Amino acid sequence: MKLLLKNCKLVEGIRNILIEDEKIASIQEADSSRKERRLEMECNEIIDIRGNTVIPGMIDPHVHMRDLKQTYKEDWTSGSEAALAGGITTVFDMPNTKPDTMNLENLNLKRQAAKSSKVKYKFHIGATCNNLEQIKIILKNNPDDIAGIKIFLAASSSNEVVTDRQILKQIFKIAKQYDKVVVVHTELQECLDKWLHTNVKRSVINHNIFRHRICAIEGTKLVLEIADEVKNRIYIAHVSTSEEINLIKRFKEKNNVYCEITPHHLLLNEKILEKVGNWGKVNPPLRTDMDNVALWNAVHNGTVDTIGTDHAPHYIEEKQQEYSKAPSGFPGLETCLPLLLTEISSGFDINKIIELTSRNTAKIFGLEKNVGIKKGNYADLAVIDLNKKWTINASKFKTKAKYSPFDEVNVKGKIVMTFVNGRCYKFEE
Repeated sequence: MKLLLKNCKLVEGIRNILIEDEKIASIQEADSSRKERRLEMECNEIIDIRGNTVIPGMIDPHVHMRDLKQTYKEDWTSGSEAALAGGITTVFDMPNTKPDTMNLENLNLKRQAAKSSKVKYKFHIGATCNNLEQIKIILKNNPDDIAGIKIFLAASSSNEVVTDRQILKQIFKIAKQYDKVVVVHTELQECLDKWLHTNVKRSVINHNIFRHRICAIEGTKLVLEIADEVKNRIYIAHVSTSEEINLIKRFKEKNNVYCEITPHHLLLNEKILEKVGNWGKVNPPLRTDMDNVALWNAVHNGTVDTIGTDHAPHYIEEKQQEYSKAPSGFPGLETCLPLLLTEISSGFDINKIIELTSRNTAKIFGLEKNVGIKKGNYADLAVIDLNKKWTINASKFKTKAKYSPFDEVNVKGKIVMTFVNGRCYKFEE
């Protein structure tokens, strides 16, 4: 099976991409020569990309696909269709599902469920105070589908919490032994517990107070210090504060420290909550406009390595409950790339987006040999009309969670096709 993509706008210029047996067979200049016409005759299918921009499909390192006992929130079919619509070709699924991914038995249940996915996937396994031997059992044969080890220092939706310094150190040592990245949600539970008793109105507008920034800062400092001692690789998920950025930047100079941010922490802050209410309730919370500035600076100076969506779908009726009962999180697979593309300017270009959404993630998690638009790599691609202006409409999402704090936001840059192993999925232009 040979598929020719004509007139693709790459960073290097207009090119034709030949896909054969799931991989990129060649990349050639588009010149309408006799050689090109002969190649067209040999192909089973030709798609004219019409000068639209082609980038590597996004690798999303932070996704909650739900499924199993939470199929009403999301399943691998609906979630992967949402990923495709957002130009995402690989997802890393988080372990706080029901049942949770803390042992081989539950991992195998998730592996079975994930077979319905239309995108590629890997799993983060969860670490608790009591499953270190289970982690070793899972990792001992070096399975290809394990991306990293996830630790929660605080409760967020449903998960077990680890805060004991010695246990954290043991987990880090296991990660180092098996060369896996430790991914950390750094808000400290004991700190959050103190702030929950503050004399402030119970409202989503004050979510940034109840889950106070100092709890994320202290947790980030704790795990960075342990990683500095153990010398393992550590990945701080959904960084939300300027203080965390400063800590990460300092430790990054001498250790394998990686930093992830989300589009919502980059582009939104607590002021939006007056408008969107629980749609914007997320952990860690939306912070301040000064934190937005700090995160943008960290993007530009290279402190930020990756963008993760933290796609966290919930049943819409759950989110409509009063603040204290409404779960945290919202969908992000379909909005991430368009939001980033809208920010393209002289200081933030398409190459930076590629770096943040695929190149760095592939390098950190060991996928670099198969990712990127070059001969021999899998044809995992996103085709984008950079000139297309449109408005986000959550009611039309592919995900089951049809709400978003970005609903009705105007964006520029539309995913028109996504390719996974050379298979084309087309969307409305």
